[in-house]
Amino acid sequence: MKMVTKKIGLLLILLVGMTTNMQAQTFAVNSNLLFLASQTYNLGAEITVGNHTTLGLSVFANNKPYFLKNMRVVGVQPEFKYYFGGRPLYHHYVGIGLLGADYSITLGNRTYDGTAWGGGMTFGYVIPLSKRWNMDFHTGVGVIFSHHKEFMKDESDLLLNDNTKAKDGFWEYRILPTNIGVTLSYTIW
Repeated sequence: MKMVTKKIGLLLILLVGMTTNMQAQTFAVNSNLLFLASQTYNLGAEITVGNHTTLGLSVFANNKPYFLKNMRVVGVQPEFKYYFGGRPLYHHYVGIGLLGADYSITLGNRTYDGTAWGGGMTFGYVIPLSKRWNMDFHTGVGVIFSHHKEFMKDESDLLLNDNTKAKDGFWEYRILPTNIGVTLSYTIW
């Protein structure tokens, strides 16, 4: 948990450091409303880095949300977006992003405790609500690699296909949604 927090802090410092020498760039902060509806608190920042491109970073966390009391997730999502609408933060876009998360989730009588890393593509559309406010609708899919330990509540051992114990930890990968949301953003400058 402390390692993930340090990595998130380092990424935020790098993002802010990259913006100190830029002139006449658009900078916006945002929050994914679908994440908030699921009690996953999140905050993001996005800055233009070209005539059609932006670089963004979002952090998110939850702890025992109302729909699943045995869940904790902390993560970070950097993303590079290309906008087709003639300028950044406007109309259709495609993005390439990464994802890193630390999690502990109990489903039924199994607990999954580990980390996940991956990347994927996002497709979205931004609607301007006013001069400074935008609404971003997006969805994405990618490959997620995870390393986790799996425990049973009754402390019995789960065996993998090669007869190793799941509680010792193992790697797996899946094609999953990586970025789904309705994001409200505010342009600061």
